[in-house]
Amino acid sequence: MVAVTGNFPLEQWAYVIGPLIAYVAVVLGLAAAGTMPKERSGVVKLFFQLISSTLHRITGFPGWAASAVMNGLFVLGLAVFGLYWDVAWHIDLGRDRELFTPPHTMIVLGLGGIVYSAVVAVIFASVDRAPVGARWRAVRIPYSAVALGVLGLGGLVAFPLDNLWHQAYGLDVTLWSPTHLQLVAGGGFATVALWLTIAESARHSRPNWFGRTLHVVVAGATLVAVTTFQGEFDYGVPQFQALYLPLLIAAAAGFALVPARIALGPGGALKALLAYLVLRVSIALFVAGALNHTLPRFPLYLVPALCVEGVALWLGTQRRVRFALVCGLAIGTVGLTGESAWITLSGWFPYSSSLLLKTALLAPVAAVATAVVGAALGRAFSAGVEIPGRLLAVAGLALVAVLAYPLPRNAGEVAAVTRLQQHGGLTSVDVQLDPPDAARDATAFAIVAWQGGGRITADLNDQGGGHYVSSRELPVTGAWKTVVSLQRGDEVMAAAIHLPSDPQIGAAAVTALPERHVVFQQNTKVLLREVHPGPVWPAVLAYGGLGMLCAGWFALLALATVRARAGGMPEPPNAHGERGAL
Repeated sequence: MVAVTGNFPLEQWAYVIGPLIAYVAVVLGLAAAGTMPKERSGVVKLFFQLISSTLHRITGFPGWAASAVMNGLFVLGLAVFGLYWDVAWHIDLGRDRELFTPPHTMIVLGLGGIVYSAVVAVIFASVDRAPVGARWRAVRIPYSAVALGVLGLGGLVAFPLDNLWHQAYGLDVTLWSPTHLQLVAGGGFATVALWLTIAESARHSRPNWFGRTLHVVVAGATLVAVTTFQGEFDYGVPQFQALYLPLLIAAAAGFALVPARIALGPGGALKALLAYLVLRVSIALFVAGALNHTLPRFPLYLVPALCVEGVALWLGTQRRVRFALVCGLAIGTVGLTGESAWITLSGWFPYSSSLLLKTALLAPVAAVATAVVGAALGRAFSAGVEIPGRLLAVAGLALVAVLAYPLPRNAGEVAAVTRLQQHGGLTSVDVQLDPPDAARDATAFAIVAWQGGGRITADLNDQGGGHYVSSRELPVTGAWKTVVSLQRGDEVMAAAIHLPSDPQIGAAAVTALPERHVVFQQNTKVLLREVHPGPVWPAVLAYGGLGMLCAGWFALLALATVRARAGGMPEPPNAHGERGAL
């Protein structure tokens, strides 16, 4: 008999408690291995001095920087594993019964841990009298720690705001609500603050192999962070236009791989890619293996990384505008072609030919915009001809415009007759569309069943004359939600085959019938039955607050980038006159 608390077996809390116990053991071990300072200190100060000396010895970074990076990676690891666990839970099983589930607890601990990491960095910097950042009496405050703390605090605040949002508008299950985006962005961009911690400490660093490995892991974690926005696509249940997938892939590659090449020197993009793949495979094994949930897929970014390395080999990285523009174009064309092949061959997501034209027009813009931002981030690590402020502003506006373009979700005039033929406990589905050519230019057309204990997707094979047959049998009973999804441009529609009753929100069941005439609706009316109208002010607060927070976050990251100065013993310049920062 398995003991259960709410939705979760008790033993699953070990995934929360175990890492915390290991963390305490590591901290005590670091203190025990420390070098006793020459000057006498109080017990608390001595404790931090001992840990700082050990961190400096094993990484080559100053104690304050090593503590921020190692603490940050640990807590962000908790948060991202909790996030993917939580999304998988909702997709496979539906709604939580309580607020503090194991994955929610991991997310909160991770976001709170970001603030903790910033505070600890300030303590270490103050104890060691590190020549960094701002000073107030005996307190030393690294600029990167300020950005790190504010990012964590903003993400942490999203948790109670999310509860307010659900009270106002219902228990929507989507990654892209404003409070969810605030939570993901706060944690995600904290990886950039960790990266800037390394840059800010570089003048006083002599990183050894472990320190250089940490730098590579931070670069890979940044790529992981910016791919979390694709989470619904990773699990095969996107609620927005399919066009977002190639755009987000292109944007993520430009943002993370371009600065990785500048910061890590030759091979830097490939090193960051390797760290990214290790992290993403670990997440997939945790979710699909240890937890037995739906497997999250992910982009490979191999061809985009090779594009960045090729451009750097061809043109060098010193002239940052040229490097960023050519990298962005290469990522948005050649790189995305490689990703499209992976998406298609792996069966991850139906990549329709009708997406190609819009992808070809918009993806290079997204990649160039983020490559420009990424190249500007690179100034913290290595000298070069900097990115003009006006170009950064244009890049930001272009990125916002490209990502706003696929936002509309409309419904066209499409109906269908669905016919079911049961085979044991599963059912094959026939769909006769009206008009018959309604799916001719579809960007996505499939049947999805979820929340009955997993997620099952079936393609719809064209039989001619608007008649389609499911490629596999699906469940249409019990807790399963089974719908036909159809996307055509900005029309994102769905029609229910089977939906269970939901007394908590007063929703009646849609019982699977041998034959039914259905009309396609905007997909949110079928997928998000929990949503209901509410007052205007929570939406204004949520969207306005998210916008202001993002502006403040980016301003702090820009300040930390400007203030950080690469130093130490630079490598000899290569044939293009570029140096590896660390």
